[in-house]
Amino acid sequence: MNGNKSKIMWQYYIILGAGVILFVAALLSLKNTLFFLKKAEKATATVTSLRVFESDGEVFSPLFTFRTRNNIEYTYELSEGTNPSAWYVGETETVIYDPADPSSVTLYTYFRIFAWPLILVSIALPLLVIGGGYFIANQFLK
Repeated sequence: MNGNKSKIMWQYYIILGAGVILFVAALLSLKNTLFFLKKAEKATATVTSLRVFESDGEVFSPLFTFRTRNNIEYTYELSEGTNPSAWYVGETETVIYDPADPSSVTLYTYFRIFAWPLILVSIALPLLVIGGGYFIANQFLK
């Protein structure tokens, strides 16, 4: 019986370890995101055109144009597209960019900014509960 218990136990070590690694990755991602937000500047971007891609039908990806504080114009293409288009030419949206590297830009929405920390922590927490819960329950069931 004791040999069978140790065979099962290693799986919980792996689950707990994966949860810890993903949780640390989420914290590091959150730290990088907050650092980016601290130094980032806001700008209003306008959809200047829609790029059309052929992928099992037409997919529309917006091209945004914005000006930095130095009055330099930059273009930003959203990395995903939709059909029908979620954007129209002339529509405006707030973007944030790194003043040292204005090509590092993202739309100023909650999920676009915090996507990776949220995804990583939503995977890490169940793994921590399952992996850690086994060892906590094991102490009470001896």
